[in-house]
Amino acid sequence: MTRSRSLLVALAAVVAVLIRIPRLRYPLSPDEAGFLTVGGGWNSAGPYLYGEHWVDRPPLLITIFRIAELAGGMVPLRIIGLLVTALSVWLASRAARSLAGPAAAVPTAWIAALLLSTPIVSFGRVDGELLATPFVLAGIWASISALSPGLSARASALRAALSGAAAVSAILVKQNFVDVVLFVGVAGLAALVLGRLSWARAGALIGSFLVGALGLGVVMLLWSWNRGTSPLELYEALYPFRIEAAQAINDDSPTVSERRVTLRWAALLGGAIPLTAVALPLLWRRPRPTTWALFAVIAYGGVSVVAGGSAWLHYLIQWCGPVAVAAGVAFAQYGKVGRHIERLVLAAVLAVAIGSYSVDRDEAHPNTRARTGEAIAAVAGPGDRITVFPFGVNISYATGLETPYPYLWLLPALVRDTDLDLFAEMIESEHAPTWIVLSARPSSWPGYGFTGPTDLLDERYAEVAELCGRPTYLLRDADRDIPVDPCGTR
Repeated sequence: MTRSRSLLVALAAVVAVLIRIPRLRYPLSPDEAGFLTVGGGWNSAGPYLYGEHWVDRPPLLITIFRIAELAGGMVPLRIIGLLVTALSVWLASRAARSLAGPAAAVPTAWIAALLLSTPIVSFGRVDGELLATPFVLAGIWASISALSPGLSARASALRAALSGAAAVSAILVKQNFVDVVLFVGVAGLAALVLGRLSWARAGALIGSFLVGALGLGVVMLLWSWNRGTSPLELYEALYPFRIEAAQAINDDSPTVSERRVTLRWAALLGGAIPLTAVALPLLWRRPRPTTWALFAVIAYGGVSVVAGGSAWLHYLIQWCGPVAVAAGVAFAQYGKVGRHIERLVLAAVLAVAIGSYSVDRDEAHPNTRARTGEAIAAVAGPGDRITVFPFGVNISYATGLETPYPYLWLLPALVRDTDLDLFAEMIESEHAPTWIVLSARPSSWPGYGFTGPTDLLDERYAEVAELCGRPTYLLRDADRDIPVDPCGTR
């Protein structure tokens, strides 16, 4: 690749980073705060999957958040997000170059920068989807390289092993990111059927892929097990629990229905759907095993996004890398008319992205939650602890206090503590939290699916304030000043 193209790819990565920098100190989302809490507390074995807390996420994700928490929390986490974004842009360009030559690298890099940075999808936050993206792109790139006919057997084996390691890394960050496994399976099978890959070479590549995958997977699982996270408990959290959680989600909830409508619009306006449509002619214009594999990954990403019951916008990040590669390859392969159409689509996506910066779609909740936590921290005493129920862990994180309830999100609490026995046990124990903040009043708990009593707080707690509309309770025998409502309401 020429120096000018390399510089343009680097510039795309820099632009993607610069777009996210203004959000560096934006209040933490519940996922960010929750994973930082879990990661920071994962010191050794405990009663739950990750020491004192339980979450249905893989250990590599928790490890990354642990590193961020040990480094200082929010800002280090966002810096990791910047680095991951830049790396993803570069890896997307490399994958496209392996597919269609140097001409595909630059358009792919800029498309990836746009898709990964648009506030419609990410808004500068760091979630599992973003952290898994470079592993997916690295695995696809290594897989394409391993199938190249001009490589020596040793070089192909090394790339296949790297692909396997990347595949498992993606899964150990986000368990539904099986993109690399799917890509390898479709590309390898198609190459065999078309006679472009011999059975002997296929066997060697599969063996190398498994060595890389199993090697990294075993090391990570053993390391996690040494910290008290057993493989069996991990499997139950990552897969059987997700089935239970999907059944627990109220599909008729107005909130969920609204988020699903928003998700569809974001898939369209954020560029994933129109860019995929623009790139579709590659299937018959460039009928190669790797092309089919890439579109299989894109199709799977669509299914995965739709299957995510909670319909959060960051689910769309799973699409960004593969769609960017396909769109970039299409731009390099098309003639004038095709390129003109793609430019129009990209211009529309860019216009929507720029416009969306003026519409801060969800600023209120993170800001008021952070301010609520800070208000409690201002009057908390040494050794105080806090629980926020049934959701809103970014409140507890902002206080800096320990949180004894193991389920920091609604779904784990709903599935694993439906009858509120564990919640009641915590309240009645000698180590009960000093503060309890309710993101939903007890009278509404049955509406979420909880079957336990709604008067659990009456005996030991007194409601002392309503902070930004959230009832705040204090242990009756705890002598603390009343926190000032940061929203100015009573």
